Amino acid sequence: MSQFFDLMNLINPKETISKMEGVVEIKSYLNKIKIIKNLYSKGANTASEICNEVGISLPTVNALLNDLMNSGEVIKQGRAESQGGRKPDLYRLAADAFYVLSVDLSKFNVCLALYSCQHELAFQKESFKITLNNEKETFDDLSDKIDHYLSKSGIDSQKIIAIGVSMPGLVDSVSGINYTYLRFGKKTLLENLESRFQKKVFLENDARAMTLAEFKFGAESSHKNVLGLFIGWGIGLGIIIDGKIYQGSSGFAGEFSHSPIFESRDVICTCGKRGCLEAVASGTAIVRMAEEALKLDKDSILARMVRDHSGEMEPGLVVEAALAGDQRAITILSEAGLDLGRGISMLIQLLNPELIIIGGSVAEADQYLITPIQQALNVYSMAKSREKTQLSLYKLGKDVGLLGGVAVVNEKLFEDILN
Repeated sequence: MSQFFDLMNLINPKETISKMEGVVEIKSYLNKIKIIKNLYSKGANTASEICNEVGISLPTVNALLNDLMNSGEVIKQGRAESQGGRKPDLYRLAADAFYVLSVDLSKFNVCLALYSCQHELAFQKESFKITLNNEKETFDDLSDKIDHYLSKSGIDSQKIIAIGVSMPGLVDSVSGINYTYLRFGKKTLLENLESRFQKKVFLENDARAMTLAEFKFGAESSHKNVLGLFIGWGIGLGIIIDGKIYQGSSGFAGEFSHSPIFESRDVICTCGKRGCLEAVASGTAIVRMAEEALKLDKDSILARMVRDHSGEMEPGLVVEAALAGDQRAITILSEAGLDLGRGISMLIQLLNPELIIIGGSVAEADQYLITPIQQALNVYSMAKSREKTQLSLYKLGKDVGLLGGVAVVNEKLFEDILN
């Protein structure tokens, strides 16, 4: 096993690096990490491009690439387009160079998946029911499920070098605290996870993680100022400014759903305020409206779907019913879309984004949600503010949460060592 894995498997590798013998050894190792980071973030690259982007001389890059090929982390992948003369070799990370575990938590479910260093699924996804709360027993149950999944994968534990966790709640990713869920005892959630698995763990709010995934892997990287609005049971907002995820001074940027935009409405939000966007336009609000609609029509498409679903209502069923032609479901989604559009119009005028991504389970309604959002934008936002703002459905679909965990690792994996 190479020195790369020996150190990357440590929770605090920087401390070990400082104890290496000699400046040359430390510099060589850090330069290898810079090359691996470049190939992990950008994919296949030429030696000259790595030289320009990383700031290492070309002879040194070539020597280190040879070392990394000998130790198995890097392989050649054909040749790049010629810029005049001989086509240069392309280098990329080997598919089995290392792996990342992604943990996608929602309020009532957890999905696990292992991804290769090329961001491809390396072992089949698994989902489990879970109810997020602040009980240690819930954390232990989650940890046991992760252990079982990793054991089943058969992948060398040393090659799994990080865990990315995407989850709802008020998340301070820098301090590793979720102020809403899995908060118990004296240690932070990050400390509890790293202690249990002896891996680097990167924790992020689900909306920010999903927005980052769309930005990195959803072919939206040509835009530098992006908003991601994800509507599931709740509503989450991720903000990318000048190509970087914006977290705010305390890590809580994006809690837009708890803005009391509709105070005149007699709806109390889970946060205790009246008329928050989440209280009138989230999946929870859609379910509330759908349950009221069922009282008026017990033989509707939606009513039959709920009966077939063991009597349990959830946002996805309302979407399915709308797509199947249920008029009450279509009306409910239209009302939610108009309210979402009114909220989004405020974001457009405050932040003037190039792109707004609409995602989450409710976004599967497609035009039944997007059309009323656009109608509301036309009414509530200034024409000049919105004329260069593109509205788009998310590209990554149901895997966006898992890829959110991968995106957070991709963004932060080497920060502790190189900064």
